[in-house]
Amino acid sequence: MESSNETAVFNVFFSLLMFTHPKKMHAEPIELEHYQAKALVNSGQILSLNGTLAVVNQFCQGELIDAHLYQEDHKWRYDLQIKVQRGQIVNLSIDATNGQADNSIALPSECRKHETVTR
Repeated sequence: MESSNETAVFNVFFSLLMFTHPKKMHAEPIELEHYQAKALVNSGQILSLNGTLAVVNQFCQGELIDAHLYQEDHKWRYDLQIKVQRGQIVNLSIDATNGQADNSIALPSECRKHETVTR
């Protein structure tokens, strides 16, 4: 039978372990290789980079400087760098399944969704 001191030490250790290690650990993003991206596009799981840029162009026009595809928590995203009209470089995080910007991150002032007026 364990002594009360051993039980107390175990309980303190377990409590500290639970405090320092959250229950849900977020995985680090994994950058996908070209062949992996091509397979995801071919299977219809994500948009191609060109398809994504067509959607992004509706709210952020410019020249693509750099693009990377990542998987994080079973989701795919494109991280894009776009050179906009005045030469500024904007960074966008785009859902690779639908081409939409991450709603939790405010769009830069150079990139705003166009609003249409319906009457």
